[in-house]
Amino acid sequence: MTLPLPPVLFTDVKYRASLAAVQALGKAGYPVYTAQTEAELQGTPPAFSSVYAKGVFLVPGSCYDVEYPARLAEICNSIRAEKEQVPVLFPIGAATLSQVAGHSEELASTARFLISPPEVLDRANDKRAVAELAQTLNIPIPEEFDCREDRLPPRFPVVIKPRCGEKLGLHAEERYCKVYQESDFAAAYSKMARFDPEPVVQELLTGDGVGVSAVMDQNSRPVSVVCHRRIREYPIEGGPSACCESFWDGTLVRYAVELLQALHFVGIAMVEFKDGKLLEINPRVWGSFPLTEKCGSPFSLRYVQAASGNAAAVCEGPEYKEGIRMRFLLNDTLACLSYLCHGQPGKALSGLTEPFRPKSKEALFSWRDPKPFFLYLKNTLTKRGD
Repeated sequence: MTLPLPPVLFTDVKYRASLAAVQALGKAGYPVYTAQTEAELQGTPPAFSSVYAKGVFLVPGSCYDVEYPARLAEICNSIRAEKEQVPVLFPIGAATLSQVAGHSEELASTARFLISPPEVLDRANDKRAVAELAQTLNIPIPEEFDCREDRLPPRFPVVIKPRCGEKLGLHAEERYCKVYQESDFAAAYSKMARFDPEPVVQELLTGDGVGVSAVMDQNSRPVSVVCHRRIREYPIEGGPSACCESFWDGTLVRYAVELLQALHFVGIAMVEFKDGKLLEINPRVWGSFPLTEKCGSPFSLRYVQAASGNAAAVCEGPEYKEGIRMRFLLNDTLACLSYLCHGQPGKALSGLTEPFRPKSKEALFSWRDPKPFFLYLKNTLTKRGD
């Protein structure tokens, strides 16, 4: 007799990235539940309004509270009692990921999940440690300059960033400073040194960003892999993806998998490259995650299967459509306007014609589940989006 599909609990659904996984698993027939802590709540989370959400949970307090893991366990136990199956926990936010990793033994009896131990997450979040490991694996990295004791880099432009900007609670655009000339270096270095006394100083790479994302199972095997290239970003000086495209790069996939396996990584991670060189690891659900659903990747499904202990084949090639573009309507529109204001009309025009491309999709819109998209627009336009 075939067992029913296990329930899945998504945390931190204030993040727009959560909606893609909710919809992907809901369409596949999984009972989906969504949760958000009250302290971090900013308007009604779009995923709460999804037709696939069988239940929603407002969690008291904050995801940083010491009581948070126990509150998650209580929710998981209530789902288990209702569905008579242990739920799969699908953390979206970095804080929840860290909490679950630190309390994995206590939570293991109430939920299934696929998360690396705290020490592995910490190492994956450390840009300098990741770069040093990459060197031992012959993975290309940007040149780093030792700028301690008021030393200047030998050439410009450079980028300065803390070893782990996300753990400091910084937004994506706050995690680095680009410096194009010697006269601006001291001020930029001091700014980043407020967050990290010895920030990373690297050559500034100018190509388009590429992400190689993977689900690594309990044995650190890649059971799903997705590649995307960044088309436009907002802010255009170096913000998150406003528009990106699915593709496949066998060399970068090999680099990413070797790196994650060397870390003995378990769970979801996005390894970022630029100009063929490794930038960093994001050991969590990333901003352009909705592309996994839009291009038809089984990424979310493979996470749930692996977390449930179901063996899956190693991914050896693309299991999705290449050339699918995904855009965030508001961010991409702002990016196009910004390109226009900065004297780049070609990029602006390319963005404005994006809706007419046959393989271009809006990140958050679904004909079968339209309400979350309009709720997200409302939250964002009233300054309550993520």
